[in-house]
Amino acid sequence: MDPVTDAGRNPTMLDVAREAGVSRALVSIIMRGAPGASERTRAHVKQVAARLGYVPDARAQALRRQGNAAIGVAFQPDQPFHAALIDAIYESARRADHPVILSAVTPGHDEERAVASLVGQRCGAVITLGSRLDRAVLEATARRIPVVAVARTVEAVGVDTVVSDDAGGLGAAVAHLASLGHTRIAFAQSAESGGNPERLAGYLGAMDDLGLAPDVVAGGSRIEGGAEAARTLLAREGLPTAVVCFNDAAAAGMQDVLTRAGVRVPVDVSIVGIDDSETASLSYRQLTSIRQDPVALARAATTRAAQRIASPGLDRFTAVIPTSLVVRTSTGPRVPDAPEAPQP
Repeated sequence: MDPVTDAGRNPTMLDVAREAGVSRALVSIIMRGAPGASERTRAHVKQVAARLGYVPDARAQALRRQGNAAIGVAFQPDQPFHAALIDAIYESARRADHPVILSAVTPGHDEERAVASLVGQRCGAVITLGSRLDRAVLEATARRIPVVAVARTVEAVGVDTVVSDDAGGLGAAVAHLASLGHTRIAFAQSAESGGNPERLAGYLGAMDDLGLAPDVVAGGSRIEGGAEAARTLLAREGLPTAVVCFNDAAAAGMQDVLTRAGVRVPVDVSIVGIDDSETASLSYRQLTSIRQDPVALARAATTRAAQRIASPGLDRFTAVIPTSLVVRTSTGPRVPDAPEAPQP
């Protein structure tokens, strides 16, 4: 049996060196792809490493290189858009030669703990995705480590922000629905979520510009939040003819509950999501959605984090990334003579 496996631990570079009959320094050279070993020796050592299950510690390698501190990311694993952002952050950080450390925000591991764990791991900067932390907590963190807030505008000393143009996106969504003949357009908000104030302000401004009465309903950023907003609407005497939801997950919950109640989407109610995530493009959903650009957001955030690591005294920075509207089949013309939607 393999002695490394028997020991109940991950194999080390020294284990590979002993098994291959070479020095640890030579194994290090080979694993880093540095010159100093023949092709035959490289092949032999890599074969031994693969057999032992040795995996180089990319984070440790990067940290050994001058100035390449890790970039920490606090995220919510149940948000599909955060997954897209993280994928793009990995690529941007790799190009900048910085390792990435993730810290998930879960019911048992709140955001303050998630960020604190990144600080404790001596990250060079922290990127927060959709942060809900109080301004005071963000400012206190920024006094210890550079902080870049993505998808939330926050006027906090020392905290840089990278956001989508929510006002422009909501304006485009409301204008699209109005062009289809809709005048009763609701917004299902997520009051506790980072980014909600900007999205709500964008919706209210767009409705005011068109002379339409706003209709804000409580919802959330997850499927159940959209479902709850749908149940609230169904309990009323009359439904709005269109709803913009806080994000695609909420729009999916809205779509499911309305459909099960016999409401036709989009004949009776048109639905718009935000993010243009994979959820929106599913064949059985086809949600019209305000597209955010995860690659541009990630690049801007990662670039700023790297700049802060190199030059901590930089002035506060805000980047606004354009959005666009992706039209699918969840929105359609308002049919004036359509029969009244069934009520529960």
